[in-house]
Amino acid sequence: MSFNADKKREHEAAAEAALCEKHFGKAFFHTAKAAEFGLKLAEQSEGKVAEQYVEDAYELLDIAEQLKEKARAQSREGLQRAKEKAGPDEDVSQSQWELKERPREKLIDVAGLEDVKVELREKVIEPFLHPEVHERFRLRKGGGVLMYGPPGNGKTYIAKAIAGELDAAFFNVNASQVKDKYVGETEKNMQRLFDEARKHDRAVIFLDEVDAILARRGNRKIGMVTQFLTLTDGLVETKNCLLVLAATNKPWLLDPAVLRPGRLGDHIYVGPPDAPAREAIVRLNMEGVPVADDVDYAAIAARTDRFSGADMASLCDRAKRSAKNRQLASGQDEDVTQEDFEAALGKVRPSVTPEHLAEFDAWRAGHAASSDDYGDD
Repeated sequence: MSFNADKKREHEAAAEAALCEKHFGKAFFHTAKAAEFGLKLAEQSEGKVAEQYVEDAYELLDIAEQLKEKARAQSREGLQRAKEKAGPDEDVSQSQWELKERPREKLIDVAGLEDVKVELREKVIEPFLHPEVHERFRLRKGGGVLMYGPPGNGKTYIAKAIAGELDAAFFNVNASQVKDKYVGETEKNMQRLFDEARKHDRAVIFLDEVDAILARRGNRKIGMVTQFLTLTDGLVETKNCLLVLAATNKPWLLDPAVLRPGRLGDHIYVGPPDAPAREAIVRLNMEGVPVADDVDYAAIAARTDRFSGADMASLCDRAKRSAKNRQLASGQDEDVTQEDFEAALGKVRPSVTPEHLAEFDAWRAGHAASSDDYGDD
């Protein structure tokens, strides 16, 4: 529960900071994420505490909806000002999704996950960097990749690293940024996203929490699923290199048609970090921090089985706060000690349960058994 509570506070603080800067788009995103973690806290609670979390989450969602409208108005005003400043003969475009600077991260910066990185290089990066070789062997390039697994294990960071490896324009899109309560608007948002990405010779679209917009048909999301299938039809034959990366914590909710080759045809499991990766994450989080000689990184890694990357970061934050509080109390410089980590280990629990891992194993096994049984859309 501490992880979800920490993330809720983190997003609330980020939303407040964005509002101070009148950055309504960013404020909307962080408010919606705070509501999401509030609902997770409600699921882990009981009685009046759970009711309070639910009530608070719905209040945040109402605020997020208001911020969404303000963000759209702000975007339209900004585009109009840019057009007026540029003059009638200059083409001005503005994206609410594209990062201003292309990511500099590389796969080598991703701690652990060696099997995942090998798979990504073979299926994703090499077809872009060596298209002539793949064309000689009539291997397709482009298309889509689904990364699935428990939350907090770096799927977003991996997506940025792939864009960094490819030197590609990066469109980082959360499902809440595409979804719209008005009929047909979600589909239009997706069309705009693909149109903007296709303006680049090389682009990566990252759809986070993709199950929220591409769930199985038979419900009100049917229009969005059909739109996605249309937009990705023939994606691999286009002249520009457009890669669609998607991430989900619930792959079993996705419509089977979107998992076909040519859409999200390659499926890569991103699970909790192994012991070497957990040790690397701790070392990374402690860089530049005064650390005592008694801190045993390997021992910490060995005791954190099933901890996600986010859990490991939370563990380090607790240890650092413990040392910080001790320094404020003593008035003397203090280092983070093994004892600080021991105290943190007594409070932080893995957010990934054996039941979660079993769900992914079952989906992977069942999906492999029925991989040829896709829709014909």
